[in-house]
Amino acid sequence: MQEWTQTKPYLDLHCELGEAPYYEQSSNTLRFVDIKARRLHTIDLSKGPNSLSTLQFDIPVGYTADIEGVDSSTKIIIGGKKGVYSLDRRTGDLELLKSFHDNLQDKEHAERLRSNDGAIDPQGRLWFGTQTDFDFEPPKPEGMLVS
Repeated sequence: MQEWTQTKPYLDLHCELGEAPYYEQSSNTLRFVDIKARRLHTIDLSKGPNSLSTLQFDIPVGYTADIEGVDSSTKIIIGGKKGVYSLDRRTGDLELLKSFHDNLQDKEHAERLRSNDGAIDPQGRLWFGTQTDFDFEPPKPEGMLVS
């Protein structure tokens, strides 16, 4: 067994709320979000901290997920303010695929929500939670079922 001692942070980003780490085996990269700062960070683990790249959004991002049959270096799923988005990683463009706001009659309540924590299960289904956005009040679960 190997053992390492780390005396300083590998990445010293000072995330406001860093979450949702995802290892991309095909490229030996790690991606993770900073929900409050509205960023997606990616680092090539073969190259180290100097390879860090960051995409800045104007919406909070709660999780990322791969798309079956699509190269994750070009396109992934992200959970954002209004629902599930496709992200073109080359351009930073977002396309809203499924809005969870459309399912709510109360539009004021809908605007309070944002995506939080998500993952793909072994059957390829996307599961995620929603909660109160930071701009409205302290976070609390405000869930729904989206199909």
